[in-house]
Amino acid sequence: MGETTSTLPANVRRYAKYLLVMAGLGGLLYGIDVGVIAAALPYIEKTSSYTSQQLSFVVSAVLFGSVLSSLFAGALAEWMGRKKVILISALCFTLSIPIICASVLFENGFACLTLGRILQGASAGLIGVVVPMYLAECLDADSRGKGTGMFQLLLTIGLVFAALVGLAVTYLVGASDDMAVSASSKTAAWQTIFWCSAVPGLILFFGAFKLKESSRWLYRRGRKDEALASLAANNGEEKAREILAEMVKADEEAAAEKAKNAAATDTLLQRKYVIPFVLAVVVLACTQATGVNSALNYSVKIFQEAGFQGAFANWADLGFKIVNVVMTLVAVALVDRKGRTFLLKLGTSGIICGLAIVASTFLALHKGWAAPGLASGLVVMAGFVVFMAFYAVGPGVCVWLALSELMPNRIRANGMSIALLINQGVSTTIASTFLPWADKFGYESVFFTLAGFTVIYLITAAFFMPETKGRTLEEIEKYFATGKMPAKE
Repeated sequence: MGETTSTLPANVRRYAKYLLVMAGLGGLLYGIDVGVIAAALPYIEKTSSYTSQQLSFVVSAVLFGSVLSSLFAGALAEWMGRKKVILISALCFTLSIPIICASVLFENGFACLTLGRILQGASAGLIGVVVPMYLAECLDADSRGKGTGMFQLLLTIGLVFAALVGLAVTYLVGASDDMAVSASSKTAAWQTIFWCSAVPGLILFFGAFKLKESSRWLYRRGRKDEALASLAANNGEEKAREILAEMVKADEEAAAEKAKNAAATDTLLQRKYVIPFVLAVVVLACTQATGVNSALNYSVKIFQEAGFQGAFANWADLGFKIVNVVMTLVAVALVDRKGRTFLLKLGTSGIICGLAIVASTFLALHKGWAAPGLASGLVVMAGFVVFMAFYAVGPGVCVWLALSELMPNRIRANGMSIALLINQGVSTTIASTFLPWADKFGYESVFFTLAGFTVIYLITAAFFMPETKGRTLEEIEKYFATGKMPAKE
């Protein structure tokens, strides 16, 4: 019998909790990366002579930086190790803040501001690849869902944190369109928003020094003693030896299989690599095809189009994001009890219903069957709440698990980079075409189409995704090699 959580030494339990805290900080930083510009942009617009196109570049620079870093995040993690890349990602974010704020010192600070935003995006790209990978490789089979859930939970809190900082600054300084507020005060306002967001980056940077390196990464480099020490840090000595023995056995079985045909090479076109890679790519692409990022970025405008006006739309936006946090808490509690495929099926079913409510309401407004007002706004908000609640319970927490658990050890780093790059490509395409699409064909066309994409997601989760709850990474890899999940002992 292996050691249970209650019988593990106190230092092991403390380190296991520390891993979860660091996972949460990574998610928090990712959420702030995404959300910080929303509150700062109106002040930047009022205190600069930037054109609309330049302001768009400032907003999209984070995505550009994220795409760039995603291209080499996997290779960097394989070369340097997971821990060092986590340190680099936190450092990139922290350094981006003074660069962004220093842009006011230059006559044309656009290049400086954009550079800082690209650096923020690079941080997000590294975090999005490396932190879930690190958690999958370090946490035991019964804790991976909780760890990845913490990452997603704090990501949602990061979005709310950025919104609340912006709201607080608005009350302290004044609104960006308030003529009584001086230009210098408005400049200080957006700089304050960025400086406040630097705090989690500093905590993650210094906190990451106490992390152990990934046991799987150490093992693949022949550093078995260090790998065992890393495993023991949050699993206990007995369980660590069991896991290491399983890793050795998996290697021996792979070597024996290869030896059957001396001419054979471990090509990446084998079933055990292709199927999980394709599944992970489809899951990540479909996650963004729900339109979640566009919903977060354009929610205020959508609520206004539905009938809400002014501050009502902004408060609705805040409430919508708080629902994301609350339901992510529910998901964290369920993911290691109910399993990944159950939550994905439940979540995608609810997303389809929420999108259908929003699309149907806009169809009624477009056809003149109803007039925009408080009632129609409340119906659209209800649809968005359903959408976000089920997104948080399903894809929100499970997508990071799917990405890190499905990928076999050999291709995990580079495979995750490619899959995340495709994920961001889908997100960028939808976000960049959202408003022109809605203007030309109506919001109902957008939301019915996104619901159609989510049907594909539901089919994938229901018929093609294996249940990985409680399984080691080696057992999951064996499933894709043989088509059969090993029986639990």
